[in-house]
Amino acid sequence: MADRRAVFSVVQNLFNNAIKFTDNGSAEIELSTDAYGSVQIKVKDTGIGIEDQSLATIFEEFQQANPRIARQHGGTGLGMAIVKRLIEAMDGEIKVQSELGKGTTFTVSLPLEAIAPVSSQADTRAG
Repeated sequence: MADRRAVFSVVQNLFNNAIKFTDNGSAEIELSTDAYGSVQIKVKDTGIGIEDQSLATIFEEFQQANPRIARQHGGTGLGMAIVKRLIEAMDGEIKVQSELGKGTTFTVSLPLEAIAPVSSQADTRAG
């Protein structure tokens, strides 16, 4: 169970960044489930990538992976901090892998909550 608007905001922010920082190549979203009962949302791009030293602070407020490049594309450095807070509020987690000049992958894991199956028996409530 997750907040639909929060999930949409997370995916939108990650995908917008993937597109923004990919001049040539591609950006894509993958959805899957894992053996641990979580849904995985991967946002992958073949863009500019993120420097190793920036990976440690990318989710902090007012931080940008590369301020010089970010100035060209705009932004305040709040998007990734908001993304992380939204994910954590839904008991999820986010991971990032990147290689400078080759692209970045953000992986969001959100727990799935089992929903009781609908009974196949007739409704026993008085009508």
